[in-house]
Amino acid sequence: MMLPVLFATGAAVDYGRRNAAKAQLDAALDGAVLAVISQKTNSISSTSLLNMETQFRAEAAKVPGVTVTSFNPGTPVSNSATLSLAASYTATVKTTISSLMQVPVMNINGSSSSTRNMFQYINFYLLLDNSPSMGLAATDTDVANMKIATGGCAFACHQHTYDNKGRVTGDSQTDFYHVALKNNIKLRIQVLRDAVSALVDQANASMSLSQQYQMEMWTFNDSTTQTRLQAMTPTLSQIKAAAPNIDIAYAYYNQSDNQTDFERAIAVMNTTIPASGTGITASSPIRFLFLVTDGVEDTGGSVTNQSAGFQIQSDRFIGPFSPSTCNALKSKNVRIGIIYTQYLPIYDNDFYNRYVRPYEGQIGPALRSCASDGLYFPVASGGDITAAMLKLFSTAVASVRISN
Repeated sequence: MMLPVLFATGAAVDYGRRNAAKAQLDAALDGAVLAVISQKTNSISSTSLLNMETQFRAEAAKVPGVTVTSFNPGTPVSNSATLSLAASYTATVKTTISSLMQVPVMNINGSSSSTRNMFQYINFYLLLDNSPSMGLAATDTDVANMKIATGGCAFACHQHTYDNKGRVTGDSQTDFYHVALKNNIKLRIQVLRDAVSALVDQANASMSLSQQYQMEMWTFNDSTTQTRLQAMTPTLSQIKAAAPNIDIAYAYYNQSDNQTDFERAIAVMNTTIPASGTGITASSPIRFLFLVTDGVEDTGGSVTNQSAGFQIQSDRFIGPFSPSTCNALKSKNVRIGIIYTQYLPIYDNDFYNRYVRPYEGQIGPALRSCASDGLYFPVASGGDITAAMLKLFSTAVASVRISN
């Protein structure tokens, strides 16, 4: 009677040892799989798979009585959204009392798998409005101080000096731009520079892969002036170094003011920006256009939404942005993010009341219609452009992870 009880007790002990060994082996396999899947890469090499097996076997060797009989690293599986890895093992563990019943070992097997999002390569194109209206004082306090310093104007117009034939002779030191500088009044254009620098810092801190994010930076104003301040670069410090060159366009000699031409600017970007890629490799990045503007078209050229605004003269149209301008980029799966630095209502100004106020309620919605879903951020006068820029960046990156 004692012998069967002894064998039953021994079997229970050995089965307990087997389960304890399996728990240790399963944990070792989980650790080996996670060590590989967490590597900052969008592919898993054969060397990584060998290292995974080596790590597992090294941990398994620490478990008493265990012999690993097989290890299968599986085949990594990837698509445009995720990277997956699975592995399995078989092993035996020596018995104690059960060996007296001709059961020298017990079999163990286990598996583990893990899936994570693919890291996405992204190219960002910055298109920054530097028309004279971006010379608005940055905060309510700055607006008040600017009006005091200029006798009532909140805009820091930037002007050349001219000879009697209208030829440029230099930079006016008495224009309102220099009045703002001399009185330490911060302008929207200066806040925009700060926002670009903060964007670079955020992008550098967010990268999981080397050169995962690249950037290119442009400014634009009238129908002929569009400047590439920095070509596409993986060295984002070059964007930051070019940020001080973001400055307000000079006013025209004849003060005609028609210096915001979206349709020409975005047409240039459409020829510049290739179709968006998968994002899995640096050669096929997902592409974004970030547009920062106050949203009012004031141009000497023709426009597609002629009925939405006013043709003041034969060579000047002023009106809201036309969302159809963005269609060509969207057809290439280029995602468009927009920061709307809200156009300042000036109700004591006759020009504003006649030519802007009638459609002021359409300015924001028109820009929102251009922007890709969730990538529209309005900033009121005195608002934080830097915070909006960082929010646009984080939302854009998150949208890639979700939609892909």
